[in-house]
Amino acid sequence: VEFLYCDLASMKSIRQFVRQFRAKNCPLHVLVNNAGVMLVPERKTEDGFEEHFGLNYLGHFLLTNLLLDTLKQSGTHSHNARIITVSSATHYVGKLHLNDLQSRCSYSPHGAYAQSKLALVLFTYRLQHLLTANGSHVTANVVDPGVVNTELYKHVFWVVKVVKWMTAWLFFK
Repeated sequence: VEFLYCDLASMKSIRQFVRQFRAKNCPLHVLVNNAGVMLVPERKTEDGFEEHFGLNYLGHFLLTNLLLDTLKQSGTHSHNARIITVSSATHYVGKLHLNDLQSRCSYSPHGAYAQSKLALVLFTYRLQHLLTANGSHVTANVVDPGVVNTELYKHVFWVVKVVKWMTAWLFFK
């Protein structure tokens, strides 16, 4: 097992990671897109993108597209390579503001998070459509992990944390 660093909030880091990975000439059977931030105060990535959109969506979009040829070469008729993208049910309330993807006009942490998750869902649906149309041996899926205890909730108001904890304790023992 070997560790390769990749900061999905940095386009430079993603490109460097992909170069390092490709240099190893290893197959890639599964790509799990699971990095993210949630409800963070307004801030930007090093590339100047709103952080939710930059890290949650653009980082995964770039990583997936740069590794797509490797995934296609790794998949076979009997064993597809897989792309699994972790989203959130919050995407249902998301709206893509095509004229303001960076939330410059009106920033809302929840709105920015929901938009980034909706973008991931739409990207994955479109990617799967294209992969199928091209007869590729790669499958793209998007999943909602449900209520999980992670550091994503660190920017959430304490009352929401208590409700989340009680809900998880009652229903997901």
